[in-house]
Amino acid sequence: MNIDRLRDRFPDEDACRQFFESVRWPNGRRCPHCGSCKSYILKTLTVSAGTYECGQCKRQFRVTTKTPMHCTKLPLWKWLQTIYYIINSSKGVSSVFLAKWIGVTQPTAWRVGHAVREMMDPASNNHLLNGVVEIDQKYFGGKPKYRPGVVNKRGRGTSKQ
Repeated sequence: MNIDRLRDRFPDEDACRQFFESVRWPNGRRCPHCGSCKSYILKTLTVSAGTYECGQCKRQFRVTTKTPMHCTKLPLWKWLQTIYYIINSSKGVSSVFLAKWIGVTQPTAWRVGHAVREMMDPASNNHLLNGVVEIDQKYFGGKPKYRPGVVNKRGRGTSKQ
């Protein structure tokens, strides 16, 4: 999938929000504050779309609540673009290029990039982005550690996988 097809699949903010909701709550909406599965959609002029109220603790929440995307002013489309570019880059993405690609400043791109990497971190408790990942070509491993008196093979001819 290229970026044009991604834009066709998610043409507006509502489509992006529905996608993130389906990923975060595959078995139905749950309150991130208390874990209750009873919630109501808030539809008023002062509340933005995609805001819910818990039926148990009466607190409001959105799909981004208690995630690294919480309290962001960036549209969800920019977050989706960032996830796309980070996942599809073979050697990582610098914040300078990410800023050009998604149309934000470099410090914002740096923060967004780190937030996406935090969501992908298996050591964190949230596991927001996980599952099967398909790759075509990738080299895992690296140079052996330096040890005095030990001569290692040059290049990728190490015993690492």
